[in-house]
Amino acid sequence: MDGGYTLAQVRRLAVLPRGFIATLVDLGLLQPREGLRFSHQDLVVLRTARRLRDAGVPPRRIVQALRNVQAQLDSAHLASVRLRANGGAVEVSAGPRRFDALSGQQLLPLDDEADGTRPWLLRALQAGSGDAAEAALREALRRDPACEPAYVNLGALLSEAGRHEEALVLGELALLRCGGSPLVHFNRAIALEDAQRPDEAVAAYECALRLDPGLADAHYNLGLLLQSQGRTQAALRHFSAYRRFSQTSPPP
Repeated sequence: MDGGYTLAQVRRLAVLPRGFIATLVDLGLLQPREGLRFSHQDLVVLRTARRLRDAGVPPRRIVQALRNVQAQLDSAHLASVRLRANGGAVEVSAGPRRFDALSGQQLLPLDDEADGTRPWLLRALQAGSGDAAEAALREALRRDPACEPAYVNLGALLSEAGRHEEALVLGELALLRCGGSPLVHFNRAIALEDAQRPDEAVAAYECALRLDPGLADAHYNLGLLLQSQGRTQAALRHFSAYRRFSQTSPPP
């Protein structure tokens, strides 16, 4: 997306509260252009933060981990490294280096052969968008047909490119392989909305919320969709749930 993403778009795609995103902007961890337009690399950072949050890492620790890593990257972008939760630690992989983002302690190198999808997911993050990212994500799925992050990121990439029918086909396959993932259902709901299939989108958002009732932005998107259908009371219930579940964003 050459013009960048709006705040509303990155919130919908990354499934993170507005306050959390604002914190990352204030700290310089995200650097939107004039008019608050975010780059694809910014979106990659936000998706990384979301995965850490979903793995149970508290928001304050996510922010601290991102700050620590950024301080070691010189001019490189945070999107160029891989972060993952491992118990109470946040592990960072940057080229051959592997260290704890919170303590700075060096860790043993990862064996990429133990997870054939990892190098391809990393390539996709580094590519950002376009053909290279798509090819890397498809290769990750070829190696592991149940790779949830590849489905989620490839589905978002296709939707962002306006390839809604392809995103829906991918979403159906993702349901077969990763039907227990709320984010798979959430991404499918977005693709259904973009394809002008609102009733099916409502059902997909509801599936996501059955799997994760605390998925704040699913409540928000569903509330907007129900409001557009004139279902005001149902919409208000979801807006109320959104406000309740989005109160977890950390202060600067």
